[in-house]
Amino acid sequence: MLVADAHVDVLMKLAEGRVAFLEDSPNLRANYHSLREGGVATQVFALYVDPSLDSYTQLAVVLRQIDAFYQQVAILADVRAVRSREDLRIARQQGQMAAILSLEGGGCLRGSVEILRILYRLGVRGVGLTWNDANELADGCGELRGAGLTRVGRDVLREMQHWSMWIDLAHLHDAGVRDVLRLTDGPVMASHANARAVHPHRRNLTDDVIREIIRRDGWMGLTFQPSFVGRDPVGIDDVFRHLDHVLDLGGHRHVGFGSDFDGTSADIPGLAASRDYRAFAERLCDRYGQDLAQAFLFGNFEAFLMRQLPSTSPL
Repeated sequence: MLVADAHVDVLMKLAEGRVAFLEDSPNLRANYHSLREGGVATQVFALYVDPSLDSYTQLAVVLRQIDAFYQQVAILADVRAVRSREDLRIARQQGQMAAILSLEGGGCLRGSVEILRILYRLGVRGVGLTWNDANELADGCGELRGAGLTRVGRDVLREMQHWSMWIDLAHLHDAGVRDVLRLTDGPVMASHANARAVHPHRRNLTDDVIREIIRRDGWMGLTFQPSFVGRDPVGIDDVFRHLDHVLDLGGHRHVGFGSDFDGTSADIPGLAASRDYRAFAERLCDRYGQDLAQAFLFGNFEAFLMRQLPSTSPL
């Protein structure tokens, strides 16, 4: 079965020189070999930077990660850097893995729509405005102040809409989520988050937000970070509890997976690396049937990308 994964933190490790993408190392859970063994046909590679760094350093780190993406990932013959629906169609025709860039935390933007536009031209197609902390754009879910979007955050949001960049609600404080939903009327997504009604973690989404994602024809990716899934010990059946809840809310066409491989603090047994998707797919088929399993693993996110990506790449 084909797999689409909306979030891994591979580029952080590649840019730091810890490991190479082609090295089949346990230090890189979503390395090339693991992705291929798991049947991953679409992978979103996050650009994550420690938010405690100053904004100039954050931008430099993001650029190093983008360079690592093009030097180690997109350079491979059976991988295509996807910036548009046209690129995605070509990747499918040629049997290539579609590789897409997203920004996890907008601190590197320094409140500048000009930097956002440059990153867009470098291939970034989705943006999460914050990580857990506050920055110039908004408060993250870990900021006790609990404010929404700032003025420059709203400017960045408008610019994202202009370029058809997806808005990632993951890590954003509830107040910021409300602002995004009030200031936009199109699709939104959450690349790696679960259902708060199942497990009350601040990084998980409320039922109202999940219903709004569904209503807007957006998408959410269930994540395998154990602390977002349930109380220890956590297993695959706990992931299914979140999936069942989203389905109860009507999300059959709007849910998939954003593993957070290479960014998790612990592992779920049987879901520790991209290659584990192969056995996980069998579990999904047994529980939900082949058609729904393929929708959750691949089809729903593929449809979201075909709705959200620009038709062609910019010059």
